Amino acid sequence: MTFLRETITRIGTTLDLGHTARVLVTSAVPRFADFASVHLHDHVTAQDDASVPQQPPGSVVMHRVASAHTDDPGAGELHAERTFVYQADTAMARFLALVEPILIPRVDQDTLRQLPQELDSPAARSVLSGSSVMLVPLTVRGRVLGFMVFGRKPERLAFSPVDLAACQEMAEQAALSLDNARLYGHEARTSAVLQRSLLPTRPPRLPSVEIAYRYHPCSRTTQVGGDWLDVIPLPRHRVGLVIGDVAGHGLHAAVAMGQLRTAVRTLATMDLPPAQLLAHLDQLAQHLGHVPLTTCLYAIYDPIAGRAAFASAGHLPPFLLRPDGTDELLEIPVGAPIGVGSTAFDTLDVSIDSGSLLVLYTDGLVEARGHDIEEGLLAVRCGLTAAHPSLDETCESLLRQQHPNGDHDDIAVLMARLHSIPDDKVATWRFPPQPQQVSVARRRVRDTLTAWGLDPLCDTTELLAGELLTNAIRHTAHPVGLRLVHTDTLLCEVTGDQQITPMLPHTPGAQASHCAITLLQKLATRWGCSDTSTGRAVWFESNLPTPASRATARRL
Repeated sequence: MTFLRETITRIGTTLDLGHTARVLVTSAVPRFADFASVHLHDHVTAQDDASVPQQPPGSVVMHRVASAHTDDPGAGELHAERTFVYQADTAMARFLALVEPILIPRVDQDTLRQLPQELDSPAARSVLSGSSVMLVPLTVRGRVLGFMVFGRKPERLAFSPVDLAACQEMAEQAALSLDNARLYGHEARTSAVLQRSLLPTRPPRLPSVEIAYRYHPCSRTTQVGGDWLDVIPLPRHRVGLVIGDVAGHGLHAAVAMGQLRTAVRTLATMDLPPAQLLAHLDQLAQHLGHVPLTTCLYAIYDPIAGRAAFASAGHLPPFLLRPDGTDELLEIPVGAPIGVGSTAFDTLDVSIDSGSLLVLYTDGLVEARGHDIEEGLLAVRCGLTAAHPSLDETCESLLRQQHPNGDHDDIAVLMARLHSIPDDKVATWRFPPQPQQVSVARRRVRDTLTAWGLDPLCDTTELLAGELLTNAIRHTAHPVGLRLVHTDTLLCEVTGDQQITPMLPHTPGAQASHCAITLLQKLATRWGCSDTSTGRAVWFESNLPTPASRATARRL
């Protein structure tokens, strides 16, 4: 049984379900049999439980996933990729339930009459009539995966009990390989779904930031690891940039990474400064208990101010490449990794020239066996200065340069081209805390929006800005700020040192802000409150008018 030994050797070299099945049949034909096929249960070939169709009780669904046959014209009935439903109490259903091999030395007329309806055709009868046939179950770990069929034409010597015993031995090995391939496929699909759910699917559209990123896990089996990156749009046109690295690899590190990534996103919605966010993240990690040590870098870029704030929990410093070609490895104060506990984090505030490139990365990019990390950092520095047609190509080229052979630890790279908002798209004023200043502010809002060609937004913006200014002036003795920003939306923000946040009318303790909050809910596209370095900002955004609405406003 030379072909049996070869088959057992070949099926152990792959974890692909379809390929394993094809090896089984192509090894048998034509040396051992004239036709052979592999049939697998629906639950073996299904991508997940939800994809298994409902069938009548007692019925069995089988898929012929691989077949091979000689050039007999009638053998076309035996091609692969066919599905059979065997009803309860049929001969095939009983065979699958008994899990016993069957040897039919010659298929006679009585046997042909018991053919499943799907094979009850003249062509099938022509192939099977007088042939010698064996049906061998595929069982592993107490489960039936399916069965194999071997057939010889009438002119060949019929199968013997020795042939059946040899095929049973091969079926044991084949079933183990098929089940391993099934489990591997399931794990690979699970990992792919997990990876897609934990990483950005596409760079978010932001008015002032271009994004490109790459994620490459070191594990080819699970396709996930502990590295992560994220881009989080924040109020007032700011953006949060995150890079992190959980110690370890595989699914365990990926699950911990998913928890921390979700936590960072949740904390970011609270609009916390970078150092505060990392401190809260570290406290959360203590409650989770099983989270490995994790490095993390969090940055907030403000395109209006042209500045970025950074905080680091044991993470490698980012590169900043300025438009004039100078580059810098930012010296961010480095705190202990997340998970250590009781750690304080400091912030680095940096002025950003419009058009600068910020590169965040994990250690897999710069670390290589036999090379010092300083060499890796220098190589990245040189790679960033090379000209590329796009930011995405720069990102891809950097990975190819650093690890041309694909031998690396988990790698995450996040590149952000940072643009400031032009001065002619920003209007800023400071008003004394006097009620009569509200009418002055409204006039300036209208004049500015008219100059920007946003006449349809004048009435709404005047009204909302006036209400917020009135609320701010009522609760402060210091000047109040008002700012308009024109990008892909219109942003209006009012800032004060002791401003009372607007509250919902039913909120206990809500005061004179009822009118403001009601108007914001009805008229603004988005609104919210944010802490600033000197106090608090209440802001709202409005979608830009369409060309038709602008033309109507001009006629009026």
